[in-house]
Amino acid sequence: MNKTVKPAMVGLVIIAVLIFLHFVGWLRPVEGLLVRALSPVQHSLLSASNQGRSFYDSWLKKRNLLSENEDLRQQLQGSRIDQSRLKSLEEENELLKKELGFVNERQLKYVAAKIISGVSDPYSQTVVINEGRGAGLAKGLAVVTGDGILVGKLTEVGDGFSKVLLLTDSKSRVAATVQNLDQTAGLVEGQFGLSFSMTNIPRNQEIKEGDTIVTSGLEGQIPKNLPIAQVESVKEVESEIFKTAILKPMVSFDNLSRVLVIIP
Repeated sequence: MNKTVKPAMVGLVIIAVLIFLHFVGWLRPVEGLLVRALSPVQHSLLSASNQGRSFYDSWLKKRNLLSENEDLRQQLQGSRIDQSRLKSLEEENELLKKELGFVNERQLKYVAAKIISGVSDPYSQTVVINEGRGAGLAKGLAVVTGDGILVGKLTEVGDGFSKVLLLTDSKSRVAATVQNLDQTAGLVEGQFGLSFSMTNIPRNQEIKEGDTIVTSGLEGQIPKNLPIAQVESVKEVESEIFKTAILKPMVSFDNLSRVLVIIP
């Protein structure tokens, strides 16, 4: 016990003496010397501490930025999805309004359908719709857009689906009339999937750029006066008794998504 107490007592006495000497100012020369001697070490330790703290702060900031960036990315992605859905709904609503306006104005019976695929044959301009025999469809019926523009007619009808031959197909033929003073008659024919034209126009009939082409009603299953296209130019050859009108479509055939099948 004495061996433990004596060193402790000595230590306390030394500490007390040093404190006394510090307060009376006798240790100031020694303290100044120690401060100057330890100053580089203190500076290095302080610099290292500041660097460590700066690194830690930077790491925390980077982690927070990455987390915030991920949150914003997910919010943006969700916003884009919502905007896409909203745009799709708005487009569908606009199409439905056009359909309703057209059929109410013309008082026609119809079946609304969606285009579910296109035929992969590059030489055929055909699409498949999701309505068929069960909806009362039959071969030869007119297929129009929501605002009544003719785009083709049914060539095959099955259970739950039908095939539509578009006007641009080279096998497509539709009896048509020009909305002019002469009510010029002719035949609208497809041009190998690129466009379509009106043929068999008598040379003595006046037809000009901008004239509107409509269905003639000579085909029993296709109503009269359905818009088809506008005249873009007229080709005339002296040796031939008929002339041809190159037509400009009123609708983009590449962007079709919904159609109406007219029931006579």
